[in-house]
Amino acid sequence: MKNTCAIANLNLLKLLVTFVLLFCFKVSIANQQNNFNPNLPPKITQANAEFVYKFLLAEIATQRGDFNSAGHLYLDLAKQTHNISLAERATRVAGNSRNGRVALDSAKVWSELDPDSVQAQQILAELYITSGNLSKAKPIVKKLLEQDAYRGEGFLYLNSILAKVENKKNALRFVLNIAEPYPNSKEAHFAVAHAAYFANNKKLTNSELAKIKKIDPKWQTAVLFEGYIISLESPDKAANFYTSYLRKYPEAGEVRLEYAKLLTNQKKYSLAKDEFLKIVNSSLASAEISFTVSLLAIELADFDLAEKFLLQSLERGYPQPEQIYIYLARIEDTRGNYTEALTWLNKIKSGPFFIESKILMAELIAKYEGNDQAIESLDQYTNLTTEARLQLFRAKISILYSDNKETEAYDLMKKEEENFKGSAEFKYDYAMLAERMGNTVLMEQLLREAIKIKPDYAVAYNALGYSFADRNIKLEEAKINIEIALSLEPRNHYIMDSMGWVQYRLGNIDAALDFLKKAYSIKKDPEISAHLGEVLWHAKKIGEANRIWNESLKQYPDNKILLNTIKKYR
Repeated sequence: MKNTCAIANLNLLKLLVTFVLLFCFKVSIANQQNNFNPNLPPKITQANAEFVYKFLLAEIATQRGDFNSAGHLYLDLAKQTHNISLAERATRVAGNSRNGRVALDSAKVWSELDPDSVQAQQILAELYITSGNLSKAKPIVKKLLEQDAYRGEGFLYLNSILAKVENKKNALRFVLNIAEPYPNSKEAHFAVAHAAYFANNKKLTNSELAKIKKIDPKWQTAVLFEGYIISLESPDKAANFYTSYLRKYPEAGEVRLEYAKLLTNQKKYSLAKDEFLKIVNSSLASAEISFTVSLLAIELADFDLAEKFLLQSLERGYPQPEQIYIYLARIEDTRGNYTEALTWLNKIKSGPFFIESKILMAELIAKYEGNDQAIESLDQYTNLTTEARLQLFRAKISILYSDNKETEAYDLMKKEEENFKGSAEFKYDYAMLAERMGNTVLMEQLLREAIKIKPDYAVAYNALGYSFADRNIKLEEAKINIEIALSLEPRNHYIMDSMGWVQYRLGNIDAALDFLKKAYSIKKDPEISAHLGEVLWHAKKIGEANRIWNESLKQYPDNKILLNTIKKYR
């Protein structure tokens, strides 16, 4: 024990000495002159004691994450040794510490020691630009662009750097000056167009893009940028722009890929699938592209095609194969192949999709064998995190609920309450079940507890407010709770429906219709349909109410809330 304590004390002493020395060196170096003359002979020409010691301190500082101290030390060594590698290391380490001053000083030393290094000049120019010193950057950038081999790449590289400049008009003036000697360079015009767009000079942006079309109308980089600008105004116009271009240049894979993404965002899945299929075996082919095609095929219920591309994605090395196993299991379920579905799910032994796979497996067991067996399958997993245990527990409750075993589910939640007392999600589920069992007092208590645990829990505020509104009690409090929920999730159609319903209860018919119509436009849910129809009926818009109800009945003929609402008025 004594020897162990002695070693520990010695290690602690070494650690303290190291930190003291690091601090002293940092102060010493910070106080040195920044002047550096590469033409003078280096002060250190061999690995002497001073060099070795400083280098080791720099390495220790790097390993401990003290990049600021390490950057100072490497810079000091680079100046004393005139070593290019040390100057480069000082630049990169200082960059990691976000110490712009040391990074800039290091980059200057690096570029002076290796004036032919394009990389050193690039980094030095970038540091000048990001610090706002465009005048210092200008001669460096001009010199870089004089190299024909670098010019096109250099102008494109400028775009990403200038995006960091706060004064966009200064950035535009800088690019205009830099690009002036290159009227026939599409990259130069693109750099101007890019800077002009972010400086809000639309006229110049369009004129520069027009010049690019004259030089190289096929160039995909400019087409993608123009398509992006158009899409902000109108996705449909952007789609037309891409299709017009692709008719002329059908081999333009990058544009086709962007067009396919646009169609997907517009939920035009069939058209998107066709475009992705043209890409899937092109030069842009990848595991991710194959996976995307499979998802579109699933969306279109083309499960054979989905399976083909899920398997292709696996062959191409998709980074999360477990995710694909789950999709393949679902496809086998649609075919009624229970054993094959389980085979895919059993491949998932751990990782981020483990719990999801076990819940899906339980759902399949419930479907093909029975609910008791499904719940038993979930009981076998132990040594899980609280979050994982909660997910499995919620799955059990869902299985019992779907089997109309509400009393059993209620008793199980009551039994497990102590184990999940810190979970807002558990309390929310328990509250919804309590309401279903007619215990609105417990429901209200649990929802308030959930909100106390998780003050930004929108669905709990909404549930509490909607419960009051539906029972036509505490309407002002109901409205406040729903307003909070809506502020947290302004595009949630269920919360919009709740707001419409409480406005209706308060007698604000116009406001109620406004919220309910917005909710219905997002999701034609049967309960929203029931509410909207009822408010339309009270607004004397009988024909419109009947139309909404009839549309919903076609899709949800057995929905109790919808049927009861219609029965009340017809």
